[in-house]
Amino acid sequence: MKKSILALTISMLAGSLLVGQTPDEKTRFSRAEELRKSYNFNDAIVLYKEIYAATTDTSFQKALIDQIARSENGIKMLEYGIRPKVYGSVDVPLKDFFLYYPDIKDSTWILVPSFLNKNKGDYPIYNAMVHREGENVMYFSAQDKKGAWDIYSTQYIDGDKWTPPQLLNNIVNSSGDELFPVLSPDKRKLFFSSNGHYGMGGFDLYVSIWDEKTGNWGVPQNLGFPYSSPDDDYLFINSDDENYSIFASTRSISAKDSIRIYKLEFENTPVKSAITTEEAIEISSLRAEYDTSANIRENKTLKDKDSLGTNPQTSDYTNMVKDVRRIQNEISKSNKEINANRALYDTLSNTDDKTLLGKKISEAELLLLEQQSKLSAVNQLIQEREMNFLRQGVLIPREDFFNDTVVTPDSNALRQPLVAKVSLYGALPKMEILSPVVLVDYTFKIQEEPVIITNDSIPDGLVYSIQLFLLSNKADTEALNGLSPVFETITPSGKYNYTVGRFSSYAELSLALAKVKALNFPKVIAIAYHNGKSIGIKEARMLESRGIPDIEKSYHVKLGRYPEGLPQPVLDLIRKTTDRDIAMKVIDGKTIYFVGPFNNKQEADQLTALLSEIAEGVSTEAISN
Repeated sequence: MKKSILALTISMLAGSLLVGQTPDEKTRFSRAEELRKSYNFNDAIVLYKEIYAATTDTSFQKALIDQIARSENGIKMLEYGIRPKVYGSVDVPLKDFFLYYPDIKDSTWILVPSFLNKNKGDYPIYNAMVHREGENVMYFSAQDKKGAWDIYSTQYIDGDKWTPPQLLNNIVNSSGDELFPVLSPDKRKLFFSSNGHYGMGGFDLYVSIWDEKTGNWGVPQNLGFPYSSPDDDYLFINSDDENYSIFASTRSISAKDSIRIYKLEFENTPVKSAITTEEAIEISSLRAEYDTSANIRENKTLKDKDSLGTNPQTSDYTNMVKDVRRIQNEISKSNKEINANRALYDTLSNTDDKTLLGKKISEAELLLLEQQSKLSAVNQLIQEREMNFLRQGVLIPREDFFNDTVVTPDSNALRQPLVAKVSLYGALPKMEILSPVVLVDYTFKIQEEPVIITNDSIPDGLVYSIQLFLLSNKADTEALNGLSPVFETITPSGKYNYTVGRFSSYAELSLALAKVKALNFPKVIAIAYHNGKSIGIKEARMLESRGIPDIEKSYHVKLGRYPEGLPQPVLDLIRKTTDRDIAMKVIDGKTIYFVGPFNNKQEADQLTALLSEIAEGVSTEAISN
């Protein structure tokens, strides 16, 4: 079950969970929290475990286990930290901190409107998203009915029409809360904040990479130290000129209504190495003066290299990343040389000169192949090492998460002070959010909560059902004993009629009827319909035994290869093409979708032909009667 965002803040943890604890437990827990938030993770773990052993409060014990896990994560994350260049910071109001970010070209800050966040509840930070002109997909965070925050998307269709909000997969959305999703300009990376994934506490910063093979977002990876901290870290964005990164954090902030925005340079291949507790405190403060001199930085790096050589894994990993950087530079140089020589080759007229230059180009191309082979080998080693990290529970962001291209930054512009200059809100274009397609599962089942379908028309063809009761008032859901699907209709006299199940054969009906009677429904009766009209069971069985003439047959379109739900483009095409119902049914353990019924085969075949261009496992079938 997802917990609301406010329930997971440290202040609530230290408040509500400490109610009923002894004064000694409160003092020791507060001390353990201080140790964890000051990167003394080992000492914090020792104290958490001592408190755990002394208490009998199971809720408090669970919270202690969570804090121990966050501390262990912190230890692993410090083994592969980064020392970024810091260009400045500024304190701003918490509620609308994003308005103080440097301008983002072709983008506007938009407050997520109510038609995208229908369950909007109280929250100390305004819920905003970045909207870029001409974008066909929007990502935003919204609350569910229980107040938990997840990431959703909506996709442009045509005109003013957009798809219903779709929840991102449960790989991205965790048991915690996800906030402030930002799509990279190349649309391959989704940055966001979460308190439910692997991290050292509070909201950490994550990136998920689009997987072309699966057509979905991949496993989120923590951006690592010092981007993520034991405090709350929000809204990571790379500048449009790809010179620096911006994010906000509550670290080093005492005022609860304020937050600090940081401006950092990023490298194409940042070197990761082990960070001591003392260094973590200094680096995580992200003070601009920490890294104002290139000489100081170089000397500091050499000192760290000498003092941290005791960890072979860290040393090997750092050397591998340096090798990648060196080989990438060599490849870049080779490509430039080859391209220049090719351009020159096209201008030459002397045969000897062209032969000599052609030989030089061939030799350079062979060298380039060798360099690319080396790069592939080193990348393979890095991948194997990072897979080992994953098995240990460490998620290390690859160097290319922070930037796609090597850019020479304007150092004078970057070192300008970060000034708190508020920008204005923008507005979304005119949008018509289509209503979601409600998929009805007609499979007869008995579950904890009944599924009640109101005013559902009887499909054409031969249909059996079970009459439960006729009431003057709506039935209490508990009285249905988990039967599904139950159909509720209002008779001309104003009474409520309840039936359960839609069956295509008398054999199916008989099996279900026995199960319903066993649930203390002794007076239920079997009923039947033919082309929407009520008929007797005897007549229905006669029709079933001899089969329905072709002229009276109806058809539906079957889609059978989507166990996780119909993709949005398929739903959009169905919606544009027909107003027929979409039903879901589980047959032999497989989820099958049906669109229909259609009165003639030609109409069903037309939809089948259209869907076959973008969908798999599509066929036209006559409805069994």
